[in-house]
Amino acid sequence: MQIRGLHRNIYIAANMGLSTEINDKQAEDRRKHLGDWELLKKKGLSDHEIAHITGISRSVYYRRKKRLKIYGIQGLKDLSKRPKRTRQSKVPDHVRDLVLTIRKENPTYGKEKIRRILVRDHHITYSESTIGRVLTSLMGEGKVKKYAALNKIRKRRKFTDHAQRWQYGMKSKEPGELIQIDHMSVSKDGLKIKHFQAWDPQSKVIIADVYSNANSSSAAKFLDKVLREMPFETKSIQVDGGSEFMKLFEQKCKECDIPLYVLPPKRPQWNGGVERGNRTFREDFYASDMFIPGSIGEVRRQLSCAIRKYNSYRPHQRLGGLTPYEYVSNLNEVSSVPHVMN
Repeated sequence: MQIRGLHRNIYIAANMGLSTEINDKQAEDRRKHLGDWELLKKKGLSDHEIAHITGISRSVYYRRKKRLKIYGIQGLKDLSKRPKRTRQSKVPDHVRDLVLTIRKENPTYGKEKIRRILVRDHHITYSESTIGRVLTSLMGEGKVKKYAALNKIRKRRKFTDHAQRWQYGMKSKEPGELIQIDHMSVSKDGLKIKHFQAWDPQSKVIIADVYSNANSSSAAKFLDKVLREMPFETKSIQVDGGSEFMKLFEQKCKECDIPLYVLPPKRPQWNGGVERGNRTFREDFYASDMFIPGSIGEVRRQLSCAIRKYNSYRPHQRLGGLTPYEYVSNLNEVSSVPHVMN
């Protein structure tokens, strides 16, 4: 289930506004009670009777009356319930200094790693939460800073052009719908490449290619290859929120009138098919002793053979033991299946 909501700061501001409104109403009610008390007192009622009618005791009446006189209407609002005395840290200064030293030398280390280092190297045992409080205190004093990656503000993708947000529950019903496209980085024998892959959820057909960079230009070129080599019409595409699937890639989808759906952040499970395909080629192809990278062109040639083998020779359990191309042929979606291994 996908839950949509406003930014958390809006809820915080709303709660603050609601609390202020409640406190204002409460102060007005208390002032009214003071007025009721004085009016009933003039009519000759006893303090016990007035307390029963107004709901406040004689001592509360005089205390609130005094606060109203000194502070005005604000004096009738609830006072802070924060305790006057709070628990003070019992961590010795030399331990705080050790935590500070370890954190400065290793800016990415959190409370758990620092706790283990204290136990291992200095035989000092404190709980993880205690070390966390020490780090929080040091941050408040400005002696250490949050790790830079934590401070980085991720820009949310704005759906103002062609791409649309993927909706929970969207599934393909026929070949060519919601083709999943992703990329992975591969490094072997000093050669670094970017492997782009497209996977069809219905037929399990895979199209793949390699490039030197994972940018929107490479992604747009790969989309051309997908449109040429998929044995059926590409009706819609599903991608994650990577920058390589923005700009030129989105433009290309728009030019070809292909709907583009972008997954919410941190949801790779909804791109599970192509992710599993990436693993298949990482283990069966790139990790194989038969794979000998020389250049991008040589990798592309070897990958082309591996893709033909996957689509035309490798039985697929979910397809009843058929290969992806046999499954497509049986559906009569295309008149002939191209790229079949000889």
